[in-house]
Amino acid sequence: MVLPRSLPTLLCLALVLQASHGLGASGPLGGHLMVAPTRVVLEGRTRSMEVLVINGGKETATFRISIQNLQMDEEGQTRTLEGPGASSAEQLIRFSPRQVRLAPGASQSVRIQVRKPEGLAAGEYRSHMLFQAVPPAGRNAAGPALEEGRIAIDIQAVFGISIPVIVRHGVIRATASLAPPVLGGTPSQPRVDLWLHREGNASIHGDLVATWHAAGRKALPVGRANAIALYAECSRRRLSLDLNPPGGTPFRGGVLAVAFLEHGGTRVLAETRLALP
Repeated sequence: MVLPRSLPTLLCLALVLQASHGLGASGPLGGHLMVAPTRVVLEGRTRSMEVLVINGGKETATFRISIQNLQMDEEGQTRTLEGPGASSAEQLIRFSPRQVRLAPGASQSVRIQVRKPEGLAAGEYRSHMLFQAVPPAGRNAAGPALEEGRIAIDIQAVFGISIPVIVRHGVIRATASLAPPVLGGTPSQPRVDLWLHREGNASIHGDLVATWHAAGRKALPVGRANAIALYAECSRRRLSLDLNPPGGTPFRGGVLAVAFLEHGGTRVLAETRLALP
């Protein structure tokens, strides 16, 4: 992109693309970044955990690790806070190293430790760790010659992954419930819309599963969304789940059951049903 300007100056801008709660992010500045696990919970006697950073790209890359504080809204979107809030875990956790340089296929463990001060109020504290590729020094330093009075802008995509780090202290309680669902979309591409509600002083984390129960037929799975979080600062979250009717034919009668399960397990945390016409 070339823009007119009185002085021939070369500007390099970095565009940060963040993948929240993802397994990996790929791009030209850092190959393919992978992080596991994608959620850290420090509670009870657990005082430390390790997160593995993996360079799945074809070039040596440097990744920087930092802390950010995010807040969720009712649509499940998160925004960055200017500073740590009352429920931030930033002052409770320490981690090392803060930057790693990895060859292709190499990995590095980042150790996270929690330090709880005396008199810490019971509850859940959360911050997010941002793993971000560092642009190589001097990249794009050379470029095409500029005409007099023009400016060149070189936009570099810098990819990263953000994962929640949750510290729980004292008595923790959280319960989930699902509001009655509403069938939406089209007959050939239906979806179910509903609200996930949370009560208590902790977040909830689970998988949303839909099954169709038709008369005289075995219950059939028709939709699933994994790793849905509802953080402690928010009491409800709007959810939409795409459904896959068996054989691609529209639903005819029966009951659509939607359950919120413990993530990775089978324990039902909440359930709701909808009779289909």
